Amino acid sequence: MFESNYARIEYIEKDNVVLHTWKKEAHYEMYRASVIASLHLLQSHKGSYFVVDARNGFEDVEADVKWGFDYFLPELKKTGCRIWAFILPEVSDIEGEIDLWTAEIEKNFQVIRATSYDEIIEQLSTLAFRDTLKKAE
Repeated sequence: MFESNYARIEYIEKDNVVLHTWKKEAHYEMYRASVIASLHLLQSHKGSYFVVDARNGFEDVEADVKWGFDYFLPELKKTGCRIWAFILPEVSDIEGEIDLWTAEIEKNFQVIRATSYDEIIEQLSTLAFRDTLKKAE
């Protein structure tokens, strides 16, 4: 687990989820330290799901977006993670930011979105069931 003034990152074993919860706005080194903590947990738990609780989300500065696209996403792909989930309110002040990230994330991962952690887990369970059915065919 990792916790700072900006984020809390934890591995939830029963759901095979790395949960990254933003507490408040972070940029540059504070942003990257939190994201790298998530990456380390994802590397330790290969094939886990990445869930970002962005209900306290914010607009990233351009340098952090570039770093995320150029460094974090390629490293995330190496972990075997296939699904990135966002927890967001029904209407978010950062829709443009989420759309920007989603467009890039969807190049290599499936993206899901819900308003609560429980909704994310329900969607993940449905996806896992579908994958099991496909493998059985």
